[in-house]
Amino acid sequence: MKKKIIMLITMLIFMVSACSARTAPAEEADHTQQGEQEADENVPSDAPAPENEENSGENRKSGVRIALVTDVSSVMDSGFNQAALKGIQTYSDGAGVFYSSYSTQTDAPEAYRDTVLAAIQDNAELIVCVGSHFEQAVGELQDDYEDIYFLLLDGVPRDSADEEVTIAPNVHCMTYREEEAGYLVGYMAVVEGYRKFGFIGGEPLPAVKGYGHGYLQGIDDAAALLEDDEEVSVEYWYADTFSPDKHVEEVSAEWYQTGTEIIFACGGSLYQSVLLSAEEYDGKLIGVDADQSGISERFLTSATKGIDASVIVALDEFFASGKKWPDKLGGQAVSYGAKEKCVSLPVQGTAWRFQTATTNEYLQLLTRLRSGDIQIPIDKDTPPRIAIEVIYYEQQEEEDS
Repeated sequence: MKKKIIMLITMLIFMVSACSARTAPAEEADHTQQGEQEADENVPSDAPAPENEENSGENRKSGVRIALVTDVSSVMDSGFNQAALKGIQTYSDGAGVFYSSYSTQTDAPEAYRDTVLAAIQDNAELIVCVGSHFEQAVGELQDDYEDIYFLLLDGVPRDSADEEVTIAPNVHCMTYREEEAGYLVGYMAVVEGYRKFGFIGGEPLPAVKGYGHGYLQGIDDAAALLEDDEEVSVEYWYADTFSPDKHVEEVSAEWYQTGTEIIFACGGSLYQSVLLSAEEYDGKLIGVDADQSGISERFLTSATKGIDASVIVALDEFFASGKKWPDKLGGQAVSYGAKEKCVSLPVQGTAWRFQTATTNEYLQLLTRLRSGDIQIPIDKDTPPRIAIEVIYYEQQEEEDS
């Protein structure tokens, strides 16, 4: 049986081209099973229930094997959450395992913990935690629930003081080199002809910082090849939200009106607010995490990091090892990037929207990144030293006040 599953998943992995897969709208089915479990006294009575069918198209009941837990953004966010769901769905369809998903109700540490506990109460055997918001929850619960397994995406376990703790054997962490994806979109946008850029990140979390800092360095490296009289600038801001927000819409509208040509909308569903401004003022966007070209023609490209395909690989390892992490993954954090074919730009069909930049130029750049010829030595707490003009919006607000 294990061999059969491995062969099947190998075919699936081939289909999604290692870790570079385009995320399409999810095709939903009933992937849950009946099950009974005595209520856990640690689970609050008002803990989150599985998302309903209206939100994700799934028919969910208690007793699931895989539980996907996400932040306050919808699981169908056309980004990180949905890409993780797509990976679970693809594995589930091939291997016949069951899954469910849960969204956190409020942006608070205890809420993320309660969401994980709700999944445990529903008999989840493997809990896929999406994003660094779940770092403290996993850090606290990994030892209390040694028989429950965790897959933490974009983070490592931390304590209440936000300090890293030892990763328990029942936890596997996957991080991504977002700076490489940010570098690709920034560099290629300059090649395309853009000169006035914007970056709006959600919260200043490591993954978001990585995207932003790589974006700056990619723009800077490409700008260095331009004529001396060509000016390149970047407006840069962390909005402190991953949700649609009126202030995000106002700021992006102001940027587009004052000459910004393209904005990297980096975080959850905040792109919805940027898109409204782009449509009104004829601007362009860069998507994040997954291919977002299907949302609007306003998206030039997307910085993708192969979330769905890497989730498939992890799930295959887990179930092939007898529903546990093999020694090479349990208690370990693995980082995926261009070298592992987990960082790319979408090139399939109409997703390639560059008119001046060519796929050949892109593939040459990607090859240099994969070979190590391009180095991005970024401390995610310190922006890179670059020659282009960067205008930090926080400073603008302080000056205006």
